[in-house]
Amino acid sequence: MIDFRNAVIACVMGTSAAGAVWLIRDTAMSSPIPAQVVARDFKIAAVETGRLATVLVTAGQRVTGGQVIARLDTSVLEREIVAGEARLRQLGSETQASAVVLEVEGYETERSFQSDMEAALAAVETARATFAQDSAELKQVREEYERQLQYLKEGLVRRDRVDELDLRLKTLEKAVADWPSRIDVQVSRHQAARDRLADWRSKYSGNSAVEAKEARVQPVRRRVAEQIEALRILHVRLENAKIVAPADGDVVSVIAQPGDVVRAGDPFVILTGSGVRQVVAYVSEREGRQLQPGRSASLHRRTVRREQFPSRVVRVADTVSAFPARFWPSPQIAVYGREVVLEVPAGAPLDPGEALDVTFAVGDRT
Repeated sequence: MIDFRNAVIACVMGTSAAGAVWLIRDTAMSSPIPAQVVARDFKIAAVETGRLATVLVTAGQRVTGGQVIARLDTSVLEREIVAGEARLRQLGSETQASAVVLEVEGYETERSFQSDMEAALAAVETARATFAQDSAELKQVREEYERQLQYLKEGLVRRDRVDELDLRLKTLEKAVADWPSRIDVQVSRHQAARDRLADWRSKYSGNSAVEAKEARVQPVRRRVAEQIEALRILHVRLENAKIVAPADGDVVSVIAQPGDVVRAGDPFVILTGSGVRQVVAYVSEREGRQLQPGRSASLHRRTVRREQFPSRVVRVADTVSAFPARFWPSPQIAVYGREVVLEVPAGAPLDPGEALDVTFAVGDRT
């Protein structure tokens, strides 16, 4: 009898303990957890390396998405576009003339091939001259860099002067290293132009068939297509020289000024978006391990009305980190846990930086 009574008591106590563990687990997960609204920061950089012509914003200024905030120097690009458009018009005229002459026997295209060969030869000579110029400038810049570096060690010059020379030195070193292969390409093009001219002279010394005349036009048409593509790329680069704000927001800092050389991908303007991007909740290590993306949650504003908005877990941080100081129990007592990112409901009137309370749905394990 005593054994039976003890067994019943043990069963009741075990059931109660299990129920208590279950209740504590779900009650902990559903209790309010601190969170805050986080606005997205944009680190704005140029697509390609260049010198800033203008910077149109200052720290603290409000901008709208798509607004131009800076421009790179495009003087070289603009000259290349003008020259490319002139070349395209020339090629267009040659193509039109070649198309008309298809109906005429014995049309000669030697002039275009000769022009190609001369242009290719000029490109070779220009490349070699530029290579020599860059090599000479590299020597001068290297000597100046070493001299300025010594002055820096002696405290006679500022670091930014040495950094500017270092950037110029590396740019020239790369250009000089690339020139031999670029010259080889130009030499190959010149040789190809000479071969085309020789082939034409061997095949079209007299009247030719329609197929032969069409073949004479194809090189010009290919060059037109190549020139159109080259101009398209130049216009894309010209458009990319305009640096625009990716979204509405406030300029936090401007690192570079007009005249500075900015490297591709290196941010020089920091922008904080004005729109609400996400809510970050700060949960304990134990609770964080139990949360999964897709878990239902509710956002509660810390206002008199305690407005509530539905949400879901987007991501749970893999690492444990310190909570923001505003959520510490004391300025001297740091609290650690996991960051949980939640989606922001459409139209929710939440302000960037606003503190919230978050509760997670009990029993929702999705």
